[in-house]
Amino acid sequence: MKTLLSYKWMRVKSRLNYRTSCEITPATLAGVLEIGEKVRIVDDFDCVACGHKWAKVKIGRKHYYVCAMWLEPITDTD
Repeated sequence: MKTLLSYKWMRVKSRLNYRTSCEITPATLAGVLEIGEKVRIVDDFDCVACGHKWAKVKIGRKHYYVCAMWLEPITDTD
């Protein structure tokens, strides 16, 4: 049985690479998010690696990883 994930919306503060794992290597680079893009992140995901806290994001039908410091909450007025 699959576990249902809970998501919340966040906004990208700076041009941001998304990766296939919580590692900063050329092999893990999957794409780039642009400033102002909205992304869904998985609640309760906790990973610290390579000196950064990571967020797990859903893009399309897949999950990727981004450096969490470049995300900001979306307010009700957004």
